[in-house]
Amino acid sequence: MKAAHRATGIVAALLVVALAGCGSDEAKKPERTDVPRGFDVPAGVTITKAGSTLELGKPASVVYQIDEQAASAITVVVNKVDKGSIKKDFAFFSLDDEAKASTPYYVRLNVLNEGPSGLGRVRLPVLAHTRSNKVFPPSELVGTFKPCRNPALPKSFLKGKDADLCLIFLLPKGEKLQSIDLRTGTEADAIHWKP
Repeated sequence: MKAAHRATGIVAALLVVALAGCGSDEAKKPERTDVPRGFDVPAGVTITKAGSTLELGKPASVVYQIDEQAASAITVVVNKVDKGSIKKDFAFFSLDDEAKASTPYYVRLNVLNEGPSGLGRVRLPVLAHTRSNKVFPPSELVGTFKPCRNPALPKSFLKGKDADLCLIFLLPKGEKLQSIDLRTGTEADAIHWKP
């Protein structure tokens, strides 16, 4: 009789432990670092898993928080990455020795503002990621550059609008391009496109 009572007690204890384990998994569900707290993802938009690696032409949807009051979901597609020629393409530019030794890359992408905030003239956090694990922002050129036009979002870029952009990256001598990254949050959250 005592053995049966002890066995029932053990089973009950095991059930309590199992239930406690289920409850703790639920309580420890990690917060998403790629979606700002309080941001309501627009209907029909699925946020791409943080850290994803995509092929060119594949879209990624992320939340881009510009400041405390303004954030918007955007869908970005890196369509093409072209390697340029510093001698040919920049023949009429005054470059320092470091720039003369660099390799230009032209990244063509499409951006759709899924809302709710306007993103006019906002700079997108798109970076060139090299094999040595360094990241480089796009270069800013004054005036029109024929091989790569439209480096910035339009002055008015409201919900539902899309834009085709071309970003210029000058990678220093010895750096090899590994991916084009969209980094709206932490480094671990970045979306990568393999050229």
